[in-house]
Amino acid sequence: MARKALVKAIFSNWLVIVTCFVILIMNILFYYFFVRLQQDNIARLEKQYSLVRKGKVVKGANRLQGLIEARKSLDAFMAAVPEESTFPQLVHQVYGMIQKNGLNSSTMAFRPERAGHLSMTRYATSFKVTGTYSQIKHFLAELLDSRSLFCIDGFVLDKKSEGRKVTMTLNFSLYLK
Repeated sequence: MARKALVKAIFSNWLVIVTCFVILIMNILFYYFFVRLQQDNIARLEKQYSLVRKGKVVKGANRLQGLIEARKSLDAFMAAVPEESTFPQLVHQVYGMIQKNGLNSSTMAFRPERAGHLSMTRYATSFKVTGTYSQIKHFLAELLDSRSLFCIDGFVLDKKSEGRKVTMTLNFSLYLK
């Protein structure tokens, strides 16, 4: 009996059922022809937007101008890099900073290695200096304020139990052309 009532209800409301079926087919076609295609396009546009936002993509005449400015900046940087012949003076300058600030230091042994494709040489070293925190702080400030291309790769401070002395292990590099 319930089955007959269900069949009768379905056939008596055929217009509603056909309308729902047509709407379902239209939704499937709309998704297939519009939404699915746009999802790929949205992902591509989001990636392009993030590159533009980060400043990695420049279009048109601005791109050429950006490349020219980057080249000028690179040329100015390379002009500021000291020659390899100045290496002894630069090492002497670092020792002078250490002595000026009243620090005791271990010996420096520089390891030369090629740095990138800009025909630069990187001289890396690691050494220890001992003094008060204030002396070490002034030494680091003087090293950073130097016009030479000293690059502090890292340092570790170690407080000894005896008095106010602090030992710093400094890893730094010097770039020369």
